[in-house]
Amino acid sequence: MISTSAVDSYVEKNSSRFVDDLMELCTFPSISNHGLDAVKPARDWVAGRLARFTDRVETMEAGGMPALYAEVPGAGKRKLLLYEHYDVQPVDPLDLWDSQPFEPVQKDGKLYARGVADDKADVMARIHALETLKSLGEIPVTLRFFVEGEEEIGSKSFDKIAHAHAGKLRADGCLWESGGFDSAGRPTMFFGARGLLYVQLRVRLLAFDQHSGFASLYPSAAAYLIAALASLRDEDMNIRIEGFYDDMVKATDADRRMLAKIDPEVEERRKLVGFEKLMRDPPPDRVIEQLLFTPTCNFAGVTTGYQGPGSKTVLPAEATAKLDFRLIPNQDPTDILAKLRRHLDLHGFDKVEIVSADGEKPARSDPESAIAKATIAGVKELHGEPVLWPFMHATGPMHPVVSDLGVPTVMPVGVGRPDNRIHAPNENIRVSDYLNTVRLMCRVWERFGAG
Repeated sequence: MISTSAVDSYVEKNSSRFVDDLMELCTFPSISNHGLDAVKPARDWVAGRLARFTDRVETMEAGGMPALYAEVPGAGKRKLLLYEHYDVQPVDPLDLWDSQPFEPVQKDGKLYARGVADDKADVMARIHALETLKSLGEIPVTLRFFVEGEEEIGSKSFDKIAHAHAGKLRADGCLWESGGFDSAGRPTMFFGARGLLYVQLRVRLLAFDQHSGFASLYPSAAAYLIAALASLRDEDMNIRIEGFYDDMVKATDADRRMLAKIDPEVEERRKLVGFEKLMRDPPPDRVIEQLLFTPTCNFAGVTTGYQGPGSKTVLPAEATAKLDFRLIPNQDPTDILAKLRRHLDLHGFDKVEIVSADGEKPARSDPESAIAKATIAGVKELHGEPVLWPFMHATGPMHPVVSDLGVPTVMPVGVGRPDNRIHAPNENIRVSDYLNTVRLMCRVWERFGAG
């Protein structure tokens, strides 16, 4: 087993080069919703880096953006799947950036670039951890890198890829893309993700917009859609769709013991976000339980009529809305979509058209698994006692790995901080967090391989 002191020394000695490598990856504008030509150069660059350590590098695709797969044989019997993604979000609004988003800048101990936190730091930290252990001795566990190319547009083909290549992706454990630290600097770990159903609705009742003087005669698409939306939920997020709650699980006693150790940070969030009180006004010991175990029906956007300067007396012909439903294990987005359609029809809103719908199933993994224990031990050594979450309040494409392939999965500590500005202008990480992520990967792989 390679000593942690040798690992730390190697990382420190090569830290400048490691950061330079990360900066080079961040120069690629790999925005997945710009298409294949936008992401391919970054994929090829990462493939070249992985090819330095193995000849088992290939592309996997199923009609979407290409994913990259590489297998690095290890000395031990265990196999470890590493999930990351090389695609990034768009950069808009560009005028709010202090520097060019694809021209990385170091300033005051931070590195600024689009995608540096989400998720190129993970991609390079794991490659640099691989280099570190290879340079010092043997890789203790067979590493299976899966670097996705369309995470930022919903991982639309990941489910197909996972099933088509199950033999290559199946492993004894999986490290998902990393999390990080809470606002108090405590390391955090997650063992799953909530699911998601994202839908776009449209109502069109007239051939074209009308003078609002006809509003006493002609039907209003805006009023029709607003009434339909109002039928779906109340102000306290009690969802009125028939059968919506049928399959969801409730927090167990074991869940509540884990949740009790999480600081809800209500006052800190009140100052940051500006709310007066939380929905349903939960007691402090139930805030996190409500956050995780209360599914949502969120109105992400409503568009209709005239919104320009001044006035325009118009009766809109069309109204649209975008909704996202955060789902709890064991809710299924396909089932919820069918129930949404049934609800709209049952309540007289059959003219609401579901234009599009995308979803990801929720996932939960065992916090007592071997990869979980190895990761917790590594985090304790490097950062101190971690805060453990049964799953995160957001969504990721974990379900095919956790449920279909049966791979125990952990989201470890990485570069994440509340001020990373992920998906926003001036996305950044702390350079020290990046180097510690390299160190952590080495520690976890050694522990997992020795088990």
